[in-house]
Amino acid sequence: MKDCEAILSQSLEKPSRANRGIIESSSAEPSISEPILFDDSLVYAWRPVPKLFLSWVKAESDKIIEEWVDRLSILSPSYKKSTRDELTSTVSGAFDANLQYISSGRLDRMNTFIDYITEKRLKAGFSLSEVQKAFELFRLVVLERLLLQRRFSLLARSVEPINACLSYTIHKFSDHFQLMHELSIRRHAKNLERDIGIRTSELTASKRRYQTLVEGINDGYFIIRDQRITFANSAFCSMHQAELKDVLGRPFMTFVAEEYREILEKAYFEILNGGMGPGPVQYMLAGESRDKAYREVRARLADLGEGPVIIGICRDISERVSMEAKVRENERMAYIGHLSASLSHEIRNPLSSIKLNLQILARKLELDGYDQRRLEITVHEVTRLEEILRQLLDLARPMTVSKSPANIVAIAESCVGLLEPKAQEKQINIIERYQPNIHPVELDAAKLEQALINVLLNAIEASPKGGVITVWIRNSRAGSAHFIEIGVKDAGPGISQDQLPTLFTPFNTSKIHGSGLGLSNVKRIVEAHAGTIEVKNHGSSGVTFIIKLPVIDRDLAKKS
Repeated sequence: MKDCEAILSQSLEKPSRANRGIIESSSAEPSISEPILFDDSLVYAWRPVPKLFLSWVKAESDKIIEEWVDRLSILSPSYKKSTRDELTSTVSGAFDANLQYISSGRLDRMNTFIDYITEKRLKAGFSLSEVQKAFELFRLVVLERLLLQRRFSLLARSVEPINACLSYTIHKFSDHFQLMHELSIRRHAKNLERDIGIRTSELTASKRRYQTLVEGINDGYFIIRDQRITFANSAFCSMHQAELKDVLGRPFMTFVAEEYREILEKAYFEILNGGMGPGPVQYMLAGESRDKAYREVRARLADLGEGPVIIGICRDISERVSMEAKVRENERMAYIGHLSASLSHEIRNPLSSIKLNLQILARKLELDGYDQRRLEITVHEVTRLEEILRQLLDLARPMTVSKSPANIVAIAESCVGLLEPKAQEKQINIIERYQPNIHPVELDAAKLEQALINVLLNAIEASPKGGVITVWIRNSRAGSAHFIEIGVKDAGPGISQDQLPTLFTPFNTSKIHGSGLGLSNVKRIVEAHAGTIEVKNHGSSGVTFIIKLPVIDRDLAKKS
C-alpha cells in the first residue's frame, strides 16, 4: 500500500511531459513534435488512452461525481453556500468536458463549460484560486480511486492525459476569468463614470433649483448657529441694508431695534430648546425710520448635517403695517364723522342761540368791573366752542377741493398779513422769502389758505416772545418729480420724539386749550391736493413744517 501511495505522490508532484507541453516519442504511441494551439492558448497534445481506462471512468462516473461533490461542498465557504443539486449539476458538466477531452482530444465542451462557469463564479464572487482547486479535485478523486482499487497499470497510463486536460482547463479558465474580471471592472468603472455624470447633472440641477428658490425669492432666508448668521440670501441682505460680507458671522440681534430684542431672544431660545416658537414675530430694524423698518420673521429648528441650527424666513411688512394703520385711522375717522354729525345738530343750534343772547345782554346790560369781563369771557368761550364744532364738521365731511389757477405767493402773503397783528403781540418777526418766478399751480385757494393759517398759528403759539418765524416758497424737484415747496420754521422748543408719530392724529394735542384737529385738517387738505407734509424737529431750535405740492404744468416745470 505504501508503494501505491508513493506512486500516486510522484505522479502528482512530478511535472509530466504533457505539463511541459511536449509529448516525447514512444514506440507504443504516435509521435507529435509540436504543441497544438486552440483559441490562442497552448494546448497539450492529446494521445489516445487505453480503452480499459475509458471504460473504467465511465463505469465509475457516478461515484467519481458524487465524491467530487462531497469534497467540493467543504472546499471553501463560497462552495458551502451552494446547494448539493447545484454542485452536482456543475460537477457533471465539468466531468463530461474532461471525459470528452481525454477520450477524443476535443475541447468544445470544455470551452463552453469554462465560459459558463467563469460568468457564474464571477457573479457569485468566487475567487480564482477557489475555482482552480475545484477543477483539480477531478484528478485527485480519479487517481485515488485507481490507487485504492490497486489498478496500477491504469494509474500509470492515466496520469499524463489527466494532467494535460487539467493544465489546459486551469490555464484557459485563469485567462478567461482574468479577462472577464477586467471587463467587469471596466463595466463597473463605466457605470461609476455614468453615475457620477448623472449625480453631477442632478447636483447642477439641484443648485439651479436652490438658486431659484432661495436666491430668487423676495423673502429673506437665513441660518443661525450660536446666535450668529451663517447663511443669508440676497433678499435678506437687501432687506437689512447690508452686504453679504457684513452679514455673515454677525449676531442677528444687531439688526433689531433695542425695544424688540427681548421678544426675539425669548423666541430664539424657545425654538432652540425644541419648542415650536410663538409663530411669526414682528420687529423693527435698528436705525431705520418707522415707515420702512417693520419686519416679520418665522423660524424653526433644523439639522443640516452639522448639528442643530435655526433656519428662518423674514419679510418686509412695512407696507402692510402702514396699510393697517391707515385702515384703523379710517375707521376712527368714520366714527368721528358720525359723532360730529350728531354733535352739529344737537349742540350747534343751541350754542348759536346762547351766543346771540349773550351778545344782546352785553349791549343792554350796564355791567361794570368783573361782571362785564365775565360776560366777555363767556362769549369768547362760546365762540371757541363754535370753532371746534366747525373743525369737527370739516373733519367729518369728505375732503373735496375745487382747483383753479392760483398765485401761491399771494396766498401766503395774505395769510401772513392776516396774522401779523397776532405775531406783533408777542413781538415775533415773520421773515418771508419767496423765490421769483414760482410756477403757477391749480389748487383750492380757500382750503390752502386754511391750512397755511393753521401752520402759522401753531408757529406763533410755539415761538417765544421776540422770536423769529421764517416762511419761504420755492420751486423744487426730486428726480423727475417737480413740485412747489412751502416751508414754515418757528423758534419754539421743538416737539418731543414721542409726539412725532401722532402729530397729525385727530384730538392729539399738547396745548391746554387746543382741540387737536388743526394739523389733522392741514394734512387732509394737503393730501387732497396730491401733496405731502413733513415735519423736521430741530429740538430746542424749533420745528419746520414743509408742504410739497406737485406742479401740474409739466412744460413750466421743465423750464426750472
